[in-house]
Amino acid sequence: MPTDQQRLAFLGIDPARMDPAPSDPRAPGWRDRVAYGQPTRRGCCSCRALAVATRIVDIPGLGRRWHDQCRDCMIAGERMDWAAGLPEAGRYRVTVEVDGQPVIQGWWDEHTTAGAKCARWIVRHGARPGARITLVDEGTGETVTSWPPAT
Repeated sequence: MPTDQQRLAFLGIDPARMDPAPSDPRAPGWRDRVAYGQPTRRGCCSCRALAVATRIVDIPGLGRRWHDQCRDCMIAGERMDWAAGLPEAGRYRVTVEVDGQPVIQGWWDEHTTAGAKCARWIVRHGARPGARITLVDEGTGETVTSWPPAT
């Protein structure tokens, strides 16, 4: 079984950049770090995609730290290989932000699939105060769609 330090090294994570965690083993505040649709949702410590899980690791010399993980990095860290695929795969990225903080993200290979998801997220989340939804072509860096429309 690999150690936490081995997993972090495999994932390319600098433990010094991880957020300090509380000493309470029940870890108050963990839900706000990974809850779907929350402005306080954190990015993965490895790839910066939105985290779906978090855990506390004890780092020698640094103490307890939050290890926030996206789905793909969590699986890769457990298996110690990237067989499940790399995170952020897909050319088209759709992001829902609230007050400048990403709360939902997804990547798709097909423009039509990403466009349909973007349209659904505009309907579902577009009326939230401070909401902004974008569809970006990661291949060109171009913003294909944004809501609300740029003025």
